[in-house]
Amino acid sequence: MKKNSKLKFLLPMLLLGLSGCDIHITIPFGSNKTSLLPVSSEPISIPSVDRSDDYTSREPISAVDKGKGYEKAANVKYTLRDANEQLYWNTLNSTGNQKLLIVPVQISNATRWDSTMLTNLEKAFFGYSTDTNWQSVRTFFQESSYGKLHLSGEITGVLQINDYTISSLNKEGQNASNIVADKFNNSNLVSSAKRKEYDQDGDGYIDATIFVYSNAYENSSSTAYWAWCYSANQDSNRATPSVNNYMWVSYTYINDSYENDYSKPSIPQGLDTHTFIHEMGHIIGLDDYYNTGYDDIPWDPAGDRDMQSFNVGDHNIYSKMALGWVKPYVVTDSCEIQLRTSALYDDAILIKDNWNGSIFDEYLLIEFYTPQGMNKQDAEYQYEGRNYMYDYSGLRIYHVDARLVRKIQSTKNRNGSYEITNGGYTSDFVKNETCYVGASNSISNQYLTYSQNRNNYIRYLHLIDKGGNNTLKAGTSSSWGSSSTKIEAESTLWTVGDTFTATDAYFAKGKNKFNDGTTVGYSIKVSNISGDVATVVITKN
Repeated sequence: MKKNSKLKFLLPMLLLGLSGCDIHITIPFGSNKTSLLPVSSEPISIPSVDRSDDYTSREPISAVDKGKGYEKAANVKYTLRDANEQLYWNTLNSTGNQKLLIVPVQISNATRWDSTMLTNLEKAFFGYSTDTNWQSVRTFFQESSYGKLHLSGEITGVLQINDYTISSLNKEGQNASNIVADKFNNSNLVSSAKRKEYDQDGDGYIDATIFVYSNAYENSSSTAYWAWCYSANQDSNRATPSVNNYMWVSYTYINDSYENDYSKPSIPQGLDTHTFIHEMGHIIGLDDYYNTGYDDIPWDPAGDRDMQSFNVGDHNIYSKMALGWVKPYVVTDSCEIQLRTSALYDDAILIKDNWNGSIFDEYLLIEFYTPQGMNKQDAEYQYEGRNYMYDYSGLRIYHVDARLVRKIQSTKNRNGSYEITNGGYTSDFVKNETCYVGASNSISNQYLTYSQNRNNYIRYLHLIDKGGNNTLKAGTSSSWGSSSTKIEAESTLWTVGDTFTATDAYFAKGKNKFNDGTTVGYSIKVSNISGDVATVVITKN
């Protein structure tokens, strides 16, 4: 069946540029071997590299799975991949041993790939943390997923794009990567047997294809030379799997760096992977959390200190739960919970009476943030053009509205097209029934009607800042690193003695009301923080 690559759902899958502009959107575990396939037209000798699984597992989740007023979720229904598949975007499985096929792209007059570049690319994706200035893609996701996702793969020969120059391909804009994907599908660069090896779920598509062009990226929304993820418009083919879920990214992102701060004795040096990691978040199904519309609202609902917002730090706790890495404590009454840091442990608290048991609902989700793990280095050093991660500990409280709306057959359109209506909410996810997450952190990308008061529109992922003023800025270059952003950072996390209560400063439907009209009904207090553990007192109102 022919797939539609122009899905509205995919358009927000963007990388935020350094200027503040945007455009829309594995060694098999056990053998631990990453290889590089020979370059077809330009033979380059690249040694195969053995990579050991260097993730150190931590103590298991607390044995206290049930207490007065809460219980540990036995399961969380679905992951984002379940919904994405209904949109013909076959994202990579987010748990287990998954493989990436990396394709170097050679535009006719672009920088020529050489052995050093290919070796660097292998290290950036599959190497050790010591091979980079922070983490490789592989080590980041091992740590961020608490050892639940293991990435491996290989680099193919160079895909020659001889009929396009840098300039002529740039004229194709965002369609440039689809042109490249088509050329790969019609080439014999990778054999049918090798393609099948990278179709681990057997759906007729390579699970994840990473197209890396050698020329520099550009900070412009009109250029083809940026970074994004797409769903390619290709038929599935189990005999010779084709491209569906792919990344388009410049090799030169590897040269990004930390800001020079001469007050510090040393700045991390080496290959940079922040952009590759952000885009990998899309490959496994995550959305962007920053406001991709910019003109819609003057601030970012989820804040800028997050991997899927501004390419820094760890994934937030909603992302981790939506990818199948976390089973939260579910609150049922007044209680006290010892919540360990999400930087190291798969702990979270979920608050919603009559929660439907899936990620696709509306609820409060709480994590204990500390500047450890994947947050540590970006809290100590400033990644290029970004704010530091928080350098102190406290709760991050998120209001999640991931409710689904159905794709409803329109009786008005003779061509059989579909439409979404705000009344199309579904109480649960049903496979083979096309559904969309209705809300978005950008008004222009959501499937819902919204209030004319743009501060009160329905948000997908809203970080509830302690200040109560929703002052998390959109992150234009003029505000980065300013005194105002430092104040915002210092007033965002909920620390010892702070108490959250649901007010109309936080909720579009007014005081103590979720968007679905039900009562929030709980207050949240941080009574103590000791090292890796926060004591959270939750009171049913």
